[in-house]
Amino acid sequence: MVIVQYILDKWEGVGPSMKAPTAELRAIATLAARIHDQYITPIQACMYRKFEAADRAILLKQLVKQMDVLEHICVGPYVAGPEITSGDSALMPTFVFMTFILPRYFGWRDVFAGRPRLAAWWLEMQEPRASRRVIDEVTDALEGWAKKNRWEDLGIVQQLADNPQYKWTYP
Repeated sequence: MVIVQYILDKWEGVGPSMKAPTAELRAIATLAARIHDQYITPIQACMYRKFEAADRAILLKQLVKQMDVLEHICVGPYVAGPEITSGDSALMPTFVFMTFILPRYFGWRDVFAGRPRLAAWWLEMQEPRASRRVIDEVTDALEGWAKKNRWEDLGIVQQLADNPQYKWTYP
């Protein structure tokens, strides 16, 4: 959060402010970024790194819980109201990972099922040119991983198939 606040202050007046218009909405943007940094970032690797099956299943369940928390705080159309904020920019790259990996490798039909606010937020995040550029860059990198068989080579695909006792697909 220190770096984010520095960037917001340093580049104030250049481009979009990335700050919500009210103190209440700024608190929501900060909360969204904090949830991401404290609770999602430490566990998101369960989607793409080597883990024991039981550990992967626990972390995936925690990831689902944090998505539900974000659903609850999301104001719309962006996470903290009418303007894109630092909260959106914290979440967006991770959601690129989720929307790419979870359907393709974990069998999720819809990452946003039961999360209409996050679904609307994700659609909104597709529009700004800067967001689209980041989404495309991250997606291209993930496509590169897929072409190099990352999930197969790390044994993730086989692990999911060999361990039906764990829940991999949500909801």
